[in-house]
Amino acid sequence: MSFGVVVLALFILVMLAMQGPSVAGLWSSHAAIVVLGGTFTATLMSFPTKLVLRIPRLTIEAIRAPKLEVNAIVATLIKVSDRLRTGGVNALHSELKGIKDPFLKKGLQYIAEGFDSKEIQDLMEADMIGIRGRHRNNIAVFESLAGYSPTLGIMGTVMSMVAILGNLEAPEKLGPEIANAMVATLYGVGAANLLFMPLATKLKKLSEEELRLRWVMIEVILLMHAGSSPRTIRERLKASLPPETRKMIQDVKGKKGGNATGRLETATLQE
Repeated sequence: MSFGVVVLALFILVMLAMQGPSVAGLWSSHAAIVVLGGTFTATLMSFPTKLVLRIPRLTIEAIRAPKLEVNAIVATLIKVSDRLRTGGVNALHSELKGIKDPFLKKGLQYIAEGFDSKEIQDLMEADMIGIRGRHRNNIAVFESLAGYSPTLGIMGTVMSMVAILGNLEAPEKLGPEIANAMVATLYGVGAANLLFMPLATKLKKLSEEELRLRWVMIEVILLMHAGSSPRTIRERLKASLPPETRKMIQDVKGKKGGNATGRLETATLQE
């Protein structure tokens, strides 16, 4: 579970504890239906149904925050570059069987099948455009949820206030009823700022990390195709990747990369 989720849960518990005996006044089924139901209805009208139905899975994946297998990808790239340099394209064919990441495998297959560098670059960049588009759609769903929920919260409050002002026969009940009407606004603003926008920001971060690594894959694959030395490829990886990965690049040897599958755990954003 993400550390942020734990902090959020503690924050809500502390907030409820500070509310004291009146915490029960923060619950309103009417407000929950208006805010949540209205928000998801508006989102359904804005996006394809298939995309909206992925919200629960995207939420879970964003919370779990799968870590990119950068070391496995780097080890695979170094191993393959060494084998390609010493054994040629025939050695590359044998390496493809152990690579699970479809993007990386496809790029190396282009080399094995004799595509020229321009074709490889164009095809892989086209894949990148598709991946980036899917990422943006997933992020846009949560940004829309964050935009709609405060408005629906205000609408819920207005609906309750209309009902209250239409029946003023019991003035002594006005205080509790107005307080209950404000709960819808609380739900809308809280959902937007404590749930939907943080999830959208998390998906953006995951997307940036994945796309950066995939651009590195494209650059290294093009270097391999051009016949660059393994030393050049190592230096390019060092220049592109985080400092904590650089020592691993120095230590890894092609012959030790046999168990590196090159698997990238970010399928959620792509699909």
